[in-house]
Amino acid sequence: MSPRTASTSWPSATVPEAARELLEYFFSLMDTNSDEAGMKLIEDIFTPEATFISSSGVFKGSAEIRDSRKKAWDLIEFRYHSITKVFSATSDGSDLLMIGNAVLVLKNGEKIEGEFVARAVFENIDTSNPKISFFQAWGDTGPMIKALQVQ
Repeated sequence: MSPRTASTSWPSATVPEAARELLEYFFSLMDTNSDEAGMKLIEDIFTPEATFISSSGVFKGSAEIRDSRKKAWDLIEFRYHSITKVFSATSDGSDLLMIGNAVLVLKNGEKIEGEFVARAVFENIDTSNPKISFFQAWGDTGPMIKALQVQ
């Protein structure tokens, strides 16, 4: 596995390798400044009816999730997420709660680093091609607001 989940502490409940790989890919897309990232999210990561909730808003369905990435890099120069610990609410690993770390560098040069918590619910968890039907992230936006005020 690549660095985003290389040091992750996984739960004793089995989380299928395909789900682990999907999370790795998801966070790599979130950290990629590319016009294609939104399309890859809806093609490779989310179910067509998925809900994606972040500090940027609530996005439901493929079109909204795709478009959620359009302004994701307006203020950000660099972004990197890593997952520290994962908990499972189900024995099959289809409902996960994650604790992670995010590092952001804003276009004004300010660097922000902090923890976040996220929940991912998977469909088709027992296949080689699971998809996320629900994803919600929580993080402290205070440091971002303060960093944006720096001239």
